[in-house]
Amino acid sequence: MTTVEPGRARLDERILGAGTNSRFALLLLLLVTASGYMPMSVLSALRLGGYADCVLAAGIDYSAYTLTAVTRLTGQVLAFLPCAARYAPPPPLWQILAGPVVVVATTAAATLLLPLWKQRRGRCIRLDRVPGGSEIAGRIEELATGRVVQVPELFMAPAAASRSAAVFGTNGRPRLLLNGGLVACRATDPRTFDAVVLHELGHVANRDLTITYATVALWRTFIVLIVTPYLLWWSGLWALGIATGIGSTVATMITHYLAVPVVIAIVMHFIRADVLRSRELYADLTAGRWGAPLEHVWAAPPTPAEHRRLHRLASVLLDQVGTHPRREVRRAALDDPAPLFTVSSPLMFLIGASATLMNFHLLGHAAARIADMSDWLGQGLAAVPAAVVVAATTAVLWRAVARAAVLGRPAPTGARAGLWLGLGLICGSLVNGQTTGGMWLPGRLWVLALVVAVAVAVTCWTSQCARLAAAFWPGQTLRWPLALCLISGWLILAAWFSWWNYYGSMYAGGFWYDPAGLRWSTVNWFPGVGAARPDTTDVMAPMIAVLRYAAYQPLTPVAAVVAWVTPFALWAAGTAGRGPGWLRSPDAAGRDHATTDTNAPVAWPAPALRQAIAPALVGAVIAAVGVAAVQAWLHTLHAGPGQRGGMYAFSYAIWSLWAIAAGTLVAALIAAASARFRLPAALVAAGAAAMLGLGAATALISVDGCVQPLSVLNDSCTWRPAWRQLQAGNTFGLVAHSALLLAPVIAVAAMAPAALCRLAWSAIRAKARIPVPQPVAATAGARPGRRYATALPAAGVPCAALVTAAILTAGDAEAQFSTKAQLITVSAQAAFQRTAGLPVLPASQDMRRRQVHAWYRLGGRYLLDHADRIGNSMTALLESAEREDLPEDTADLMARMRPVCQAMINVASWEPVYFQVPDPVAQKSWHRFGVEVRKAGSACVQAVDRADVDAFQVSMIGLLGGSIGATATSALIDVIIDDAADPVYKGEPVEPPQPRL
Repeated sequence: MTTVEPGRARLDERILGAGTNSRFALLLLLLVTASGYMPMSVLSALRLGGYADCVLAAGIDYSAYTLTAVTRLTGQVLAFLPCAARYAPPPPLWQILAGPVVVVATTAAATLLLPLWKQRRGRCIRLDRVPGGSEIAGRIEELATGRVVQVPELFMAPAAASRSAAVFGTNGRPRLLLNGGLVACRATDPRTFDAVVLHELGHVANRDLTITYATVALWRTFIVLIVTPYLLWWSGLWALGIATGIGSTVATMITHYLAVPVVIAIVMHFIRADVLRSRELYADLTAGRWGAPLEHVWAAPPTPAEHRRLHRLASVLLDQVGTHPRREVRRAALDDPAPLFTVSSPLMFLIGASATLMNFHLLGHAAARIADMSDWLGQGLAAVPAAVVVAATTAVLWRAVARAAVLGRPAPTGARAGLWLGLGLICGSLVNGQTTGGMWLPGRLWVLALVVAVAVAVTCWTSQCARLAAAFWPGQTLRWPLALCLISGWLILAAWFSWWNYYGSMYAGGFWYDPAGLRWSTVNWFPGVGAARPDTTDVMAPMIAVLRYAAYQPLTPVAAVVAWVTPFALWAAGTAGRGPGWLRSPDAAGRDHATTDTNAPVAWPAPALRQAIAPALVGAVIAAVGVAAVQAWLHTLHAGPGQRGGMYAFSYAIWSLWAIAAGTLVAALIAAASARFRLPAALVAAGAAAMLGLGAATALISVDGCVQPLSVLNDSCTWRPAWRQLQAGNTFGLVAHSALLLAPVIAVAAMAPAALCRLAWSAIRAKARIPVPQPVAATAGARPGRRYATALPAAGVPCAALVTAAILTAGDAEAQFSTKAQLITVSAQAAFQRTAGLPVLPASQDMRRRQVHAWYRLGGRYLLDHADRIGNSMTALLESAEREDLPEDTADLMARMRPVCQAMINVASWEPVYFQVPDPVAQKSWHRFGVEVRKAGSACVQAVDRADVDAFQVSMIGLLGGSIGATATSALIDVIIDDAADPVYKGEPVEPPQPRL
């Protein structure tokens, strides 16, 4: 294969779109979301009083809001959510949307008024009012004819002596402002005049006026209406808090609030500067195609030798800060528009920081209504930052790969771009406090490396997909494969952001479940009689928790499948004949095609698809053999017919899953050992192997019992679908979800050892002086028929994977559309308390008193008073029966006691759903009351209904004992509050808010 000489190929800078619109959209969304979140944080601070009372009632010191405090609050969410809804209600929808609506409306008005301000009297005048202006206008109209749709309105700034101009306004009504120096040089230096005017007309032709000035107006509106009041408010609170001695946790949180607008301002400036520099280069190149003599306009002035080093350092800074490129850059870009195709590391960093800030702002909008959130609504919020990241990074990487293909140069791997993108994501997360809470650094700092790893994997995946399209795609444009990559990348990052928002960031912050609680949760998740080895449960419990929370996100099944189906589609849809059609187009100039050199071939060899299919078949065989081995091993345990459920069936399913994972890993390692397209090959091999392995496992489990040495759950032979046999706890669903998720994860993980092995092998060859064979390009004799003979049968596996992902997503829809309030039940809260614990936080005597006081005032007094009155009524009935001493009236006593027992049960039913008493000793008495009364009260009602006198008498003893617990709790609270004149004892007690059940 011949290589294109750089001098022969000319790449159209507009290929695959400029990519600047996605960056403008990133800025617009960042500012709009921030304009909604920042006022919300101020409104939340204004409602802090009622919220703080609920936090105190939960036993938390709001001035030391640590991860342990969050755990305690989450463990009492049934009481906290209704309490916050009553005493700190969320703002109405119109208040949530008021900030963005006002900012957008003001921006729209400013966008229309800004051109009027720029053309105001005293600054400029219309060109037709200037002597000789009609001649100049005629020349401009001559230059504009056939190049722009609409000739701009012409103005002149007489006081400006420079030879420059500026275009402003909107795409529908452009204006061109000529400086006095440029007008004066019309006769003496017409080439400069024509070049500058054509450059400005290039802006009009590129239609970048409206979005440019809309961004300027949005930024100024945001500063005036949002940032300034926001900074004044939080700065005042910070100063007041320092003066009054607030805790370090609150000071850190306020500092995070103050840092957010500062970081937004920095990000806004640098991204805007990058876009405006690109805008200038595009206008130069457009004018250059029209024949504008720009070379002498951008000629760099000579620099003294002693200042060259300092000049280079200053140039590096100006390249990132300035909104206009340097003269040297602009002149060089006329010959080679390389700056427009560079994958800029600072830009990647800024994209990551912007996305994280935007993500946090969107979560802040929903935080006030967390009870109404569902998994799909959270997924929708996560999809917004994912979309802007994918749109911005994909455009940059695909353009860089297309340029490399045309010029025959190495394509960017995407690793460096991913590294900087990940660092930006981390920086934004640290600034907004999502992973730190009340600290400066997260509790598990090493978890942030996972963010970088995911960012690198996504950018490498994007770059490799672009290389596949550049090497194989047969069409006349790359927009279709680019669209496929955009959608797939969006799904992948949306699933990642959703998991990170609810689980990854919490784990990075230091949260995790108690190991004993995890084992309990795992054992109780899978009902039925059957046992597994204790060490097996210990190992599986934490891994199952991780898989469960990751695999059951709404978009995870689809995202996991498209991660490998997309490169498969790009690989399989191509041809191995004359090369990609988009590169053969003879009319590249002015359209979406890449090169004016009609003979320029792609510079990369095109390996056969069997490079990924063969390892997938090997992995599928290993997975099938592994599942059979698991069956043979479990068969030797000889579990009886009544002992084949519960953990026994669970271990059957999970060991089968690990067998599938083992086959997937082998397939990925074999495919990753290839010299070319290693990541796509590993992904396709791992995904196909996992799907085939899952199919083999499904078949083997469905015919369990037909082969006696492999029988695990059954003794007879018949077809029993695997999803029916492993239905308890949705065990088979967990296996299917996890198998789909593990395929891309294992493929990415396999790249590290494969790369190390290749480096070691290269070092051995170099030491032994063995020449490393260079890849040889496949020529036209690549036999397309053989290629499609491999691809078409293999296409059934991706189709089956997509169908499986769709079925799993549909099956999870009911639970994932349910709100948090619907999913949080008494049993769910109890399970969380069991698995995560409910820590008792240390507190000073005064803080403990305030916590107990809040508990008592917000509903505790109501419950204790009712328990005391009902207990007195029960005692009075028993004493009355004892005084009368009439055995024949026992039935009458039981009948009168039944409503009393039921009333006592009603009070005791509040104990597991209301806040725990912040004092541990009082809580012990209160819990004793709840447990004994619920047990004895139910026994009382049943005894009365059955007329069982003995059971009734036993239940009375239990109810009297429980009543003592309520009385003891009241006495302990009186001791803690220690003020009989406290208003909390006066008036009618407040009923606790009803929990959302």
